[in-house]
Amino acid sequence: MKSNLFTLELMDGQERLFEALEMRGFLVEKKGAFLTLSNGSAALDYPALKALLNSYNIPVFWHGNHFQLLVNRFPVAMMKKITTKPGREFPVNMNEYHFRWRAFVNRRNGLKVNTLELDPYIACFVKAVNQAGVSCLAGCEGHLKHAPNLQFSGVYNGAWFHIIQKQYLNELKLNYTWEVSFKGGSGSSLVAVKAETENWDMKKIYEDTLNMAYVLKENAEEIKEKKISVFKRNKQMKQMAESYRESGDYTGLIEWMESVSAAEGK
Repeated sequence: MKSNLFTLELMDGQERLFEALEMRGFLVEKKGAFLTLSNGSAALDYPALKALLNSYNIPVFWHGNHFQLLVNRFPVAMMKKITTKPGREFPVNMNEYHFRWRAFVNRRNGLKVNTLELDPYIACFVKAVNQAGVSCLAGCEGHLKHAPNLQFSGVYNGAWFHIIQKQYLNELKLNYTWEVSFKGGSGSSLVAVKAETENWDMKKIYEDTLNMAYVLKENAEEIKEKKISVFKRNKQMKQMAESYRESGDYTGLIEWMESVSAAEGK
């Protein structure tokens, strides 16, 4: 995980606020002496952020969409309040075009999901996946009852994430195995897998999701550019992709997309 007690001790108040907001899923960035939200943020993220800071009586100065902490100290206890702010259930809508090759190829960026609607221990990961250009509809931390998961938009985003996972996340030492599945109404998902004798541990789930999120954030632009340069809206690619989808041959789909990606990289 990026943060530890030693690095927290070295941070000033604004750096701690930045860290807490990022861990909760906000796409926050530094602009000189101010903080702001990046372009990938949902429209409701700004009012939600303002309401969150006000609810905890955090002294902040706003200059348009830029904000600045007005004190030098920011307690770890306040960071925890932000990072554990509960999410809330929201409807996930899927239309037929979400499953089409055209929708996958045409979309450069991921989806703009409202941050505070997401479960706190998986929000940063959901937002990072979308930041990397993979359309992710929602995520659930499992609430220690069932497997944590992310829901992708259609099968192509799931197949593409499987390839990204091998290229960028395989070296991470994670507590659980995270596997792409092609079951369910969204078309594909990423699901955590544990041993039968093991219990779900929220600290381990959080550690896994943050570690993967930080790697994806670091490589987001490269991943987006790779997708754009590799996958095209031409007749041949569309026919191949749709044939795999319609037949349900998702292993074949991944292998084909992987071969196209490898050929482009030579």
